[in-house]
Amino acid sequence: MRSVSDRVRSAVLVFAGATLVALFFATQSQVNPDLRNLVPWKHALTVNLAYYWLYGLAVPLVVAIGRRFPLDARRWGRALLIHIAASLFVTAFIVAVTEVVLNAIHLRSVPVREAVLIALSVNFHSLLPTYWMILIAYLAFQYYAKYRDRELRASQLEARLSEAQLGALKMQLRPHFLFNTLNSISSLIYTDREAADAMLARLAEFLRLTIDSDAEQLVPLRRELDFVRRYLEIEQIRLESRLRVRYDIAEGVSDAPVPSLILQPLVENAIHHGVASREEGGTIVITAAVENARLRISVADDGPGFASGGAPERLRIGLRNTQARLEQLYGARYDLKFADREEGGVVVEMRLPMETAEGLSRASTRDPSPQ
Repeated sequence: MRSVSDRVRSAVLVFAGATLVALFFATQSQVNPDLRNLVPWKHALTVNLAYYWLYGLAVPLVVAIGRRFPLDARRWGRALLIHIAASLFVTAFIVAVTEVVLNAIHLRSVPVREAVLIALSVNFHSLLPTYWMILIAYLAFQYYAKYRDRELRASQLEARLSEAQLGALKMQLRPHFLFNTLNSISSLIYTDREAADAMLARLAEFLRLTIDSDAEQLVPLRRELDFVRRYLEIEQIRLESRLRVRYDIAEGVSDAPVPSLILQPLVENAIHHGVASREEGGTIVITAAVENARLRISVADDGPGFASGGAPERLRIGLRNTQARLEQLYGARYDLKFADREEGGVVVEMRLPMETAEGLSRASTRDPSPQ
């Protein structure tokens, strides 16, 4: 339902519009040399204001008829006939009522019946288009409102679709991670039960954190690093001293927004290909800093690198999903690069816009003057 303020605003607009139209047509009696001496300005203004103010009062009726009988493609013929009949009746009624009012304020020197008959012959045809102007204005407004509504619904649907796609990508990450972790627990349960129990506890903590952030696509970098630390605690139980981790996090970046669970698949790939596959293990280096108003995050290992022919194999589901999520969230405003390091191993680097969560969230007819 429309609010009181909307109704008042509409009434003011109708009144202002009717007044402007009346003023416009009243001036015709003054610019026309043949009428200037016959029709005084005060008389012409009063007559036109009476006619168009009363037609302004009929606007809700015209709108109601237009709403009840829209000129759409289904029954436009029947609706057109109804509007023709309504325009004739409403205009004739306005003419009759106006002449009664003008007679009551002594602007007519003939009896009411005679004044009405004269006005119908003189002013009816000039006033009739007013009905159709009101109807066309209403239909144009309705069309614009429906267009805007379709635009809004389309944008909302697009946003929901994007969120659903992002959610699906996140759900693909969890089974992938769970499979690897449960497989590690399975291999430990017969050889080191304490380690298996500790890994299960860390896994439960990690899953609780991920579930708590289920509805969030962006989280502060510090929370994402906390996720990664929990994951690395699980892997360090399995790999023990073979896995070494180093963090290089610049000051002032802990609150920077990043996609949730965006680092875990990168770290997982680095461990799987750069650490776990080597008897001596290896080191994972996670860095974050702001460069040129963009957040640069990298995950590096000191494993065999792409030069050993491992590049295609290393672009597994986790990395593919990482790229797909970044495309969904940022479009073309991100960079994701994979490269061999000069000192050995591989570095995966992301450059993301420093964007807030809110930032991601997104239709003439002229009447002769009545005399």
